[in-house]
Amino acid sequence: MKKLHFIKLSLAASVFASGAAIANEDTESKIANLESQIAALREDVKSNNLDTVNKWHMAGYSNVDFVGGSDGQEDGFTSARFAPIFHYQFSDRVLFEGELEVNTNADGETEIAAEYATIDLMLNDYMALVAGKFLSPIGQFRQNVHPSWINKLPTVPVGFGEGGAAPLADLGVQLRGGFPLSGSMRANYALYTSNGPTLVVDPADGEVELESEPAAGNADGNFVYGGRVGFLPVPALELGLSGAFGKMGVGQGSVSELAQGEPDRDYTVLGADAIYNIATLQLRGEFIQQTVGSEANSTILGGAAAEELEYTAWYGQAAYRVPDTKWEGVVRLGDLDTPDADANRSQWSAGVNYLFTNNVIIKAAYTVDDYDDNATDDDKRFNVQLAYGF
Repeated sequence: MKKLHFIKLSLAASVFASGAAIANEDTESKIANLESQIAALREDVKSNNLDTVNKWHMAGYSNVDFVGGSDGQEDGFTSARFAPIFHYQFSDRVLFEGELEVNTNADGETEIAAEYATIDLMLNDYMALVAGKFLSPIGQFRQNVHPSWINKLPTVPVGFGEGGAAPLADLGVQLRGGFPLSGSMRANYALYTSNGPTLVVDPADGEVELESEPAAGNADGNFVYGGRVGFLPVPALELGLSGAFGKMGVGQGSVSELAQGEPDRDYTVLGADAIYNIATLQLRGEFIQQTVGSEANSTILGGAAAEELEYTAWYGQAAYRVPDTKWEGVVRLGDLDTPDADANRSQWSAGVNYLFTNNVIIKAAYTVDDYDDNATDDDKRFNVQLAYGF
């Protein structure tokens, strides 16, 4: 009992000491008063009434890229990127998070884009409500692997970047979290609704593009509903299934300018992913397919965009770090298939990494793009990247 009294009195002295302790006050009365104050503090924290629980944190990543030996572009340094990630937390209930991407383009100009910006409300230990622009929860790569210091190769898997087959980001709301199952088994989930993509058709030449970056508006008035469920039967293995459905409008030259009289299209997404870690070996794979339904009454260029459109991509990757060294080898195979025949290709990459630390890595890889269109020359190149996560 005396030991308990000593601990409580020590806590009182460190947290609430005022320099005006009353020497003759009864010890039990002091303890009762301390316990009352601690209880009041707990209630204040629960109701988010304490400014002292505000927390500010900045993380992010940066990378510099070089390409050489390419058949499609000149040798040289191609990227200098700075991507700060901001976190601002109020108590344990509210979190703001956002990522900016600051990049230098081919003309030497600085471009700034908001990769994501969300307000997260922690509803309970197993669920958070996320509102704003968020990275697409479809699949694994975009939401978990896209930072350069996490990606094992200096390039993005074919079809999983700009102009590919995988959704990039959404503007809307989502519920996400995780929960334990039996034993060591775990599960996670993300359910969302958003404005969704727009099918943009160039009226000049009929070229069709599925615009995956969300717009701050919803010209067609349609919404997409979807999500991902992940299952971890053992901590080293995660299996995921993704899907989404809805309607989408057709833009004539831009997302905001809808084609007059053009009917909405059915839109569906299917995806599957897996990751397995064993010792210093990591295996990863992913499949994504977006489908835009056919429409016989299409009016754009006499029905040039009337048929069903499919955007499909997949990749498989293996990375092995030599035990007790800083060296790592990586190989990746992938394929992209879209309505744009000129862009369709298979790709393979092989690379070697040197990890100065786990968050500072230099990567060198040889990549070959084998285009399906025989009139398009294959591209072979070396990519080198220095990436830093902070």
